[in-house]
Amino acid sequence: MKWFLRIFFTLVLLAGWAGLGLLYVDFTLGSPKRAEPVQLKIPPQTSLEGIGRILEEKGLIRKSTFFRYYVIWKNKTNLRAGNYEIAPGETLDQMLTRFAEGKENTVRIDVIPGFTAYDIADRLTKNGLDGKGFLKALNDKPPKFAFEKSIPKHPQRPYKLEGYLYPDTYYFPKKEKPENIVNAMLERFNEQLVKLDIERELREKSPLSGKKMTLDQLVTVASLIQREGQMASEKPIIAGVIYNRLNKNKKLQVDATIVFMYRMKGQKIKTVLERMYYEKHPYSTYAITGLPPGPISTPTKVELEAALHPQKHRYLFYVTRDDGSNLHYFAETDQGHRANLQKRERNRKSAQANSQ
Repeated sequence: MKWFLRIFFTLVLLAGWAGLGLLYVDFTLGSPKRAEPVQLKIPPQTSLEGIGRILEEKGLIRKSTFFRYYVIWKNKTNLRAGNYEIAPGETLDQMLTRFAEGKENTVRIDVIPGFTAYDIADRLTKNGLDGKGFLKALNDKPPKFAFEKSIPKHPQRPYKLEGYLYPDTYYFPKKEKPENIVNAMLERFNEQLVKLDIERELREKSPLSGKKMTLDQLVTVASLIQREGQMASEKPIIAGVIYNRLNKNKKLQVDATIVFMYRMKGQKIKTVLERMYYEKHPYSTYAITGLPPGPISTPTKVELEAALHPQKHRYLFYVTRDDGSNLHYFAETDQGHRANLQKRERNRKSAQANSQ
């Protein structure tokens, strides 16, 4: 009888430990209560262990230790890469079903360097999001980040947050609110603002000679650099030209501001004609002296750094070479600039001759 009781109690003990083990596994694969949806990206060729770690990092499961074994047991090992929005009440089993079917429920939006707010709104609309509401939020939404409060209000500036919508790839829910879309882009800008320590550097040393420079002025300069230069190596040089002209109180004469001026009027132009230079407008740097009322595009880290640390030189002019190199000729004088214009014309004629 004693041997029977020993076996019985051993089995009970083992069953108890097994039960506790199952409860522990269940606990680790559960997640704390969530009040908000969670955005989740599974990159291509991510292993089951990797997916488990992503879910753990996002707070969708408590621990990833047993995730791989659970997925194998559920026979859902073919989980697909993608971008998903996980609802607050969604269980792990429901997530696995969606991952296995590859049912993405987010919209991908690529904000290209140099895009304007108009371009971003067009892309949002094209992908089923509220482009008009996005533009409205650029002026109307309450500030979320400290830098927003320093951006001046200008009656001739179409959108207050133009220039701060950082270029990147974004994934939004299909019915995302315009304010959330704007804040996501501003958050990326704020990351660069902190990473480059821009505000401290501006306080300690302004790129403008003998003048304090605001963050908004810096972003405006960066937006001009973005639209004018294609090669990263040249951007600090172009920045130097812009500051040299500002310091000498010379009109900037940046063609990209003419393109933006016409975009404000609802017209998209690729070529700037000479007659356009004479039109008076607050964004025409052929008509005004100094910077336009605000940025004209979305600069990246490269342009922000160039605006913050321009190359020191005496150049006052630059012109595209038009030789296929995407580079510019630079000059210190009117005479040198005219000579560079002649070089460009020869390059154009040579390119035309070679294409025939």
